[in-house]
Amino acid sequence: MNQKVDYLFPGEEYRPKQPDWDKVKNYVNVEQIFKPLIPYLALLDPPTPRQQITMDDVTDFPDQEIVQLGESRPYEEGRYRPPSMPTYAGIYPSHIYLHRGKQYDWCSCGHSQINPWCDGQCKWILTRCRPVSFNVAESGYFKLCNCKLSSNAPFCNGTHQHMLKWVNKHHRGFWGLWGVISFWGCFGYWAFTFYK
Repeated sequence: MNQKVDYLFPGEEYRPKQPDWDKVKNYVNVEQIFKPLIPYLALLDPPTPRQQITMDDVTDFPDQEIVQLGESRPYEEGRYRPPSMPTYAGIYPSHIYLHRGKQYDWCSCGHSQINPWCDGQCKWILTRCRPVSFNVAESGYFKLCNCKLSSNAPFCNGTHQHMLKWVNKHHRGFWGLWGVISFWGCFGYWAFTFYK
């Protein structure tokens, strides 16, 4: 059987990749696994002072490593973390029919006009989010994440149910939420008592 096929055939058993437990049990103080969208951590030391300062000098700040952004990222089963804060694109997940074996690009930034699919908006805004490319083993209806914070992205894992609880606890969400409530409360009061 061709090992490069990344979807299941009818009747085929799903076997997710498992680590080699004999090797893993002896790991102690293992360095964090490198993620392709995040540069390695490094202590930045200032360069040696210049002997002569000219008008062409820009800065003495040390050079930092630049990580190139990929066009998309593969599906990470249960381990997705957005590289920068995405936009909240909807209250509920999208319930969509997906075809087996077809590749889909899920928008991870939240700015797409054809949500939940990517339309390339992430290339024109200031974000490190890139679409997640995935396919499914069987055709059928799936719930795709709209809050953009699911660890099993692009599939919904129920994170959106906790979003409103978290909004009220966060300083930006608290003032945003209560500011909207105050505005519409004052507007409603004014509208219904205008002719009294």
